[in-house]
Amino acid sequence: MVYWNGDAGLATMAAEYADQAGPWPGISESPERRIRIILVRDDARFDSLTRGRLPEWGAGAAFPASNSILVKVGGDPRAMQRILRHELAHLALHEKVRRVPRWLDEGYAAYAAGEWTASDALAVNWAVLWGRRPTLAELDRQLQSVSVSEATSAYAFATTAVLMLERIGGERGLAPLLTTLASTVDFDAALRTTHQLTLGQFEERWHKELRGRYGWMLLAGSLTLFWALAALIMVSLWSRRRLRDDERRLALDEGWELPREVWDHVGETPNADA
Repeated sequence: MVYWNGDAGLATMAAEYADQAGPWPGISESPERRIRIILVRDDARFDSLTRGRLPEWGAGAAFPASNSILVKVGGDPRAMQRILRHELAHLALHEKVRRVPRWLDEGYAAYAAGEWTASDALAVNWAVLWGRRPTLAELDRQLQSVSVSEATSAYAFATTAVLMLERIGGERGLAPLLTTLASTVDFDAALRTTHQLTLGQFEERWHKELRGRYGWMLLAGSLTLFWALAALIMVSLWSRRRLRDDERRLALDEGWELPREVWDHVGETPNADA
């Protein structure tokens, strides 16, 4: 643990949490190398240690080559634990595999850290509703965006892709793919070997799943539009029917006057103003 004055207690808490972290999805063995965890509070120091390469919203970084983690801490220990687990997941993944696409790296860490929540699923639903289904290449770029909203959306989409990889793996989940990736840096080749899918086929299948699994708001929107159109048609038909009935009524009223002998017969005189 590396920390500055006043953070000894927080450093102890972080060390104990890191010792108990895991297991990691698709990884049976725990990393055995020592891990250096650096806790900082000062933004300037954080930027200095990351060489200014992280966007402003970044609060943690993992350095697999040196097996180090940098965490910017605040007043909430739970937030520190979440960030720490996310970065520990990065190290665990890179201990297992040689290299992975950024979307898989970040999606895996978010999933392993338990960051996938109902609000993330709702955010994906909204994005799908508005026709946003990024490609995997676009995700890699958006994950580094300076925009908090764009990056947050990218993390959610990346997590859905990792969750789909786990479902494709069946009972073994991510383990078969990660085992294959341990011996190659070609993700497309690893997908072909493990799941008989090309990267393009996986992306097409992922987009289809986004619409089916996370597009319930799209369906709800379609049903709302259907009933709105149905109501509009009913109102239009009712208005036309009423207008037609009014025209018929006016036609009946024109020149309609009972003969005087009829009034004489009933013993009444018609009101001239009627």
